[in-house]
Amino acid sequence: MADTVVQIPKKRGRPRKNKRETLRPIEFLYRQIYDTSENVVLGYEASLQINDPKLGTLPYNRISKVVSKSELAVKLGKWQILEACEMINRKKLQGKTVNRIFVTLSPKFLGKSKFFEEFSKIVEKNGISPNVFCIQISEAELQAANAGVKENLRLLRENGVKIAVINFGAESSSLLSLSVIDVDYLKLDASFAEGISHDSKIVGITESIIELCDKLDILIIADGIDTKEQLEIMKRMRCFLIEGEYFSKNEREDIAI
Repeated sequence: MADTVVQIPKKRGRPRKNKRETLRPIEFLYRQIYDTSENVVLGYEASLQINDPKLGTLPYNRISKVVSKSELAVKLGKWQILEACEMINRKKLQGKTVNRIFVTLSPKFLGKSKFFEEFSKIVEKNGISPNVFCIQISEAELQAANAGVKENLRLLRENGVKIAVINFGAESSSLLSLSVIDVDYLKLDASFAEGISHDSKIVGITESIIELCDKLDILIIADGIDTKEQLEIMKRMRCFLIEGEYFSKNEREDIAI
Protein backbone atom coordinates (compact mmCIF):
# COMPACT_ATOMS: atom_id res chain seq x y z
CA MET A 1 0.00 0.00 0.00
CA ALA A 2 2.88 2.37 0.79
CA ASP A 3 4.11 2.01 -2.82
CA THR A 4 0.94 3.56 -4.24
CA VAL A 5 1.76 6.60 -6.37
CA VAL A 6 -0.83 9.36 -6.17
CA GLN A 7 -0.67 12.08 -8.80
CA ILE A 8 -2.62 15.29 -8.35
CA PRO A 9 -4.51 16.04 -11.57
CA LYS A 10 -3.35 19.31 -13.10
CA LYS A 11 -6.44 19.78 -15.19
CA ARG A 12 -9.88 18.30 -14.94
CA GLY A 13 -11.05 16.13 -17.80
CA ARG A 14 -14.64 15.41 -18.73
CA PRO A 15 -16.73 13.25 -16.39
CA ARG A 16 -16.51 9.57 -17.26
CA LYS A 17 -19.22 8.52 -19.69
CA ASN A 18 -18.65 4.78 -19.75
CA LYS A 19 -16.45 2.15 -18.19
CA ARG A 20 -14.10 2.02 -21.15
CA GLU A 21 -12.83 5.54 -20.58
CA THR A 22 -9.70 6.08 -18.49
CA LEU A 23 -10.47 7.14 -14.95
CA ARG A 24 -8.81 10.17 -13.44
CA PRO A 25 -6.02 9.23 -10.98
CA ILE A 26 -7.92 11.09 -8.24
CA GLU A 27 -11.58 11.98 -8.24
CA PHE A 28 -14.47 12.88 -6.02
CA LEU A 29 -17.52 10.69 -5.68
CA TYR A 30 -20.63 12.44 -4.37
CA ARG A 31 -23.38 11.19 -2.11
CA GLN A 32 -26.49 12.97 -0.89
CA ILE A 33 -27.07 13.83 2.73
CA TYR A 34 -30.83 14.00 3.00
CA ASP A 35 -32.95 15.98 5.45
CA THR A 36 -36.01 13.81 5.99
CA SER A 37 -37.77 16.43 8.14
CA GLU A 38 -37.87 18.89 5.23
CA ASN A 39 -37.67 16.35 2.38
CA VAL A 40 -34.72 18.16 0.83
CA VAL A 41 -31.09 17.39 0.07
CA LEU A 42 -29.04 19.03 2.79
CA GLY A 43 -25.85 18.71 0.76
CA TYR A 44 -23.35 16.33 -0.77
CA GLU A 45 -20.42 14.51 0.78
CA ALA A 46 -17.41 14.52 -1.50
CA SER A 47 -15.45 11.29 -1.03
CA LEU A 48 -11.94 11.08 -2.39
CA GLN A 49 -11.21 8.03 -4.54
CA ILE A 50 -7.86 6.99 -5.98
CA ASN A 51 -7.65 5.00 -9.18
CA ASP A 52 -4.32 3.22 -9.29
CA PRO A 53 -3.35 1.32 -12.48
CA LYS A 54 -1.92 -1.58 -10.44
CA LEU A 55 -4.04 -1.68 -7.30
CA GLY A 56 -7.30 -0.64 -8.88
CA THR A 57 -9.91 1.60 -7.29
CA LEU A 58 -9.14 2.63 -3.71
CA PRO A 59 -11.33 4.70 -1.40
CA TYR A 60 -9.23 7.27 0.39
CA ASN A 61 -9.63 5.60 3.79
CA ARG A 62 -7.58 2.66 2.43
CA ILE A 63 -4.43 4.77 2.24
CA SER A 64 -5.25 7.77 4.43
CA LYS A 65 -2.99 6.66 7.31
CA VAL A 66 -0.01 6.67 4.95
CA VAL A 67 -0.88 9.77 2.98
CA SER A 68 -1.92 11.88 5.97
CA LYS A 69 1.58 11.72 7.44
CA SER A 70 3.26 13.14 4.35
CA GLU A 71 3.24 16.47 2.53
CA LEU A 72 1.01 14.82 -0.05
CA ALA A 73 -1.84 15.41 2.40
CA VAL A 74 -1.37 19.16 1.92
CA LYS A 75 -1.44 18.90 -1.87
CA LEU A 76 -4.49 16.65 -1.72
CA GLY A 77 -6.22 19.06 0.64
CA LYS A 78 -5.76 22.01 -1.69
CA TRP A 79 -6.96 19.92 -4.62
CA GLN A 80 -10.06 18.87 -2.68
CA ILE A 81 -11.06 22.46 -1.93
CA LEU A 82 -10.39 23.56 -5.49
CA GLU A 83 -12.28 20.60 -6.98
CA ALA A 84 -15.27 21.27 -4.72
CA CYS A 85 -15.31 24.93 -5.81
CA GLU A 86 -15.12 23.99 -9.48
CA MET A 87 -17.92 21.45 -9.09
CA ILE A 88 -20.17 24.05 -7.46
CA ASN A 89 -19.49 26.49 -10.29
CA ARG A 90 -20.16 23.86 -12.95
CA LYS A 91 -23.53 23.23 -11.34
CA LYS A 92 -24.27 26.98 -11.32
CA LEU A 93 -23.73 27.05 -15.07
CA GLN A 94 -26.32 24.28 -15.36
CA GLY A 95 -28.78 26.27 -13.26
CA LYS A 96 -28.34 24.00 -10.23
CA THR A 97 -27.49 24.89 -6.64
CA VAL A 98 -25.27 22.99 -4.22
CA ASN A 99 -26.41 24.05 -0.76
CA ARG A 100 -23.52 22.46 1.10
CA ILE A 101 -20.47 20.40 0.28
CA PHE A 102 -18.95 18.14 2.96
CA VAL A 103 -15.19 17.64 2.53
CA THR A 104 -12.87 15.64 4.79
CA LEU A 105 -9.42 17.17 5.28
CA SER A 106 -6.42 15.69 7.05
CA PRO A 107 -4.96 17.18 10.27
CA LYS A 108 -1.68 17.56 8.39
CA PHE A 109 -3.33 20.17 6.17
CA LEU A 110 -5.69 21.58 8.80
CA GLY A 111 -2.76 22.18 11.16
CA LYS A 112 -0.75 24.33 8.78
CA SER A 113 -0.10 27.87 9.97
CA LYS A 114 -1.31 29.28 6.64
CA PHE A 115 -4.20 26.85 6.16
CA PHE A 116 -6.98 29.39 6.68
CA GLU A 117 -5.28 31.89 4.39
CA GLU A 118 -4.89 29.26 1.64
CA PHE A 119 -8.47 28.03 2.03
CA SER A 120 -9.81 31.59 1.86
CA LYS A 121 -7.80 32.40 -1.27
CA ILE A 122 -9.09 29.34 -3.13
CA VAL A 123 -12.78 29.90 -2.33
CA GLU A 124 -12.56 33.66 -2.97
CA LYS A 125 -10.79 33.18 -6.30
CA ASN A 126 -13.57 30.82 -7.39
CA GLY A 127 -16.35 33.10 -6.16
CA ILE A 128 -17.66 30.60 -3.59
CA SER A 129 -19.09 31.62 -0.24
CA PRO A 130 -17.30 29.87 2.66
CA ASN A 131 -20.64 28.94 4.24
CA VAL A 132 -21.23 26.40 1.44
CA PHE A 133 -18.43 24.28 2.92
CA CYS A 134 -18.57 21.83 5.79
CA ILE A 135 -15.11 20.60 6.76
CA GLN A 136 -15.07 17.11 8.26
CA ILE A 137 -12.57 15.65 10.69
CA SER A 138 -12.70 12.22 12.30
CA GLU A 139 -13.41 11.85 16.00
CA ALA A 140 -10.00 10.25 16.63
CA GLU A 141 -8.21 13.05 14.78
CA LEU A 142 -10.16 15.69 16.68
CA GLN A 143 -9.18 14.15 20.02
CA ALA A 144 -5.52 14.17 18.95
CA ALA A 145 -5.69 17.63 17.34
CA ASN A 146 -2.84 20.02 18.03
CA ALA A 147 -3.22 23.74 18.69
CA GLY A 148 -2.89 24.57 14.99
CA VAL A 149 -5.79 22.32 13.97
CA LYS A 150 -8.03 23.68 16.73
CA GLU A 151 -7.25 27.28 15.82
CA ASN A 152 -7.94 26.76 12.13
CA LEU A 153 -11.20 24.96 12.84
CA ARG A 154 -12.19 27.89 15.04
CA LEU A 155 -11.33 30.38 12.28
CA LEU A 156 -13.30 28.38 9.73
CA ARG A 157 -16.38 28.29 11.92
CA GLU A 158 -16.16 32.00 12.76
CA ASN A 159 -16.17 32.71 9.04
CA GLY A 160 -19.28 30.70 8.24
CA VAL A 161 -17.80 27.27 7.47
CA LYS A 162 -19.57 24.35 9.17
CA ILE A 163 -17.57 21.73 11.07
CA ALA A 164 -18.50 18.04 11.27
CA VAL A 165 -17.07 15.23 13.37
CA ILE A 166 -17.23 11.97 11.43
CA ASN A 167 -16.84 8.27 12.28
CA PHE A 168 -18.20 8.91 15.76
CA GLY A 169 -18.23 5.62 17.64
CA ALA A 170 -15.95 3.81 15.21
CA GLU A 171 -13.33 3.27 17.90
CA SER A 172 -13.18 4.03 21.61
CA SER A 173 -15.31 7.14 21.84
CA SER A 174 -15.43 9.90 24.38
CA LEU A 175 -18.15 12.51 24.43
CA LEU A 176 -15.47 14.83 25.80
CA SER A 177 -14.14 15.05 22.23
CA LEU A 178 -17.10 17.35 21.55
CA SER A 179 -15.61 19.84 24.00
CA VAL A 180 -12.40 20.23 21.98
CA ILE A 181 -14.05 22.75 19.66
CA ASP A 182 -17.56 23.83 18.75
CA VAL A 183 -18.97 21.68 15.94
CA ASP A 184 -22.15 21.80 13.87
CA TYR A 185 -22.63 18.16 12.87
CA LEU A 186 -21.78 14.81 14.37
CA LYS A 187 -21.88 11.89 11.98
CA LEU A 188 -22.59 8.52 13.58
CA ASP A 189 -20.37 5.75 12.31
CA ALA A 190 -22.14 3.31 9.98
CA SER A 191 -21.72 0.56 12.60
CA PHE A 192 -24.61 2.12 14.53
CA ALA A 193 -26.91 1.67 11.54
CA GLU A 194 -25.86 -1.98 11.28
CA GLY A 195 -26.96 -2.70 14.84
CA ILE A 196 -30.03 -0.58 15.53
CA SER A 197 -32.45 -3.06 13.94
CA HIS A 198 -31.53 -5.95 16.26
CA ASP A 199 -29.47 -4.69 19.22
CA SER A 200 -31.34 -2.84 21.98
CA LYS A 201 -28.08 -1.68 23.58
CA ILE A 202 -27.04 0.08 20.37
CA VAL A 203 -30.49 1.66 20.19
CA GLY A 204 -30.10 2.95 23.75
CA ILE A 205 -26.62 4.33 23.11
CA THR A 206 -27.78 6.00 19.90
CA GLU A 207 -30.75 7.61 21.65
CA SER A 208 -28.46 8.95 24.37
CA ILE A 209 -26.05 10.47 21.85
CA ILE A 210 -28.91 12.10 19.95
CA GLU A 211 -30.40 13.58 23.14
CA LEU A 212 -27.03 14.95 24.27
CA CYS A 213 -26.26 16.49 20.89
CA ASP A 214 -29.69 18.10 20.87
CA LYS A 215 -28.82 19.84 24.14
CA LEU A 216 -25.49 20.95 22.64
CA ASP A 217 -27.14 22.26 19.44
CA ILE A 218 -25.24 19.70 17.36
CA LEU A 219 -27.06 18.10 14.46
CA ILE A 220 -26.72 14.32 14.09
CA ILE A 221 -26.16 12.72 10.68
CA ALA A 222 -26.83 8.98 10.57
CA ASP A 223 -24.38 7.34 8.17
CA GLY A 224 -24.82 3.91 6.60
CA ILE A 225 -28.62 4.01 6.36
CA ASP A 226 -29.30 1.51 3.60
CA THR A 227 -32.79 0.18 4.39
CA LYS A 228 -36.24 1.55 5.12
CA GLU A 229 -36.21 -0.19 8.51
CA GLN A 230 -33.02 1.63 9.53
CA LEU A 231 -34.46 4.90 8.27
CA GLU A 232 -37.68 4.55 10.25
CA ILE A 233 -35.82 3.66 13.46
CA MET A 234 -33.60 6.75 13.14
CA LYS A 235 -36.59 8.96 12.47
CA ARG A 236 -38.36 7.59 15.56
CA MET A 237 -35.28 8.63 17.54
CA ARG A 238 -35.61 12.10 15.98
CA CYS A 239 -32.52 11.80 13.82
CA PHE A 240 -33.60 13.26 10.51
CA LEU A 241 -30.33 13.81 8.62
CA ILE A 242 -29.57 10.65 6.71
CA GLU A 243 -26.67 9.43 4.59
CA GLY A 244 -26.55 6.02 2.99
CA GLU A 245 -27.61 3.92 0.05
CA TYR A 246 -31.31 4.19 0.91
CA PHE A 247 -31.23 7.66 -0.65
CA SER A 248 -27.99 7.82 -2.58
CA LYS A 249 -24.92 5.79 -3.48
CA ASN A 250 -21.49 7.27 -4.10
CA GLU A 251 -21.64 8.43 -7.72
CA ARG A 252 -19.63 10.50 -10.13
CA GLU A 253 -20.72 14.06 -10.60
CA ASP A 254 -22.60 13.60 -13.85
CA ILE A 255 -24.75 10.91 -12.17
CA ALA A 256 -25.17 12.09 -8.60
CA ILE A 257 -26.01 15.77 -8.93
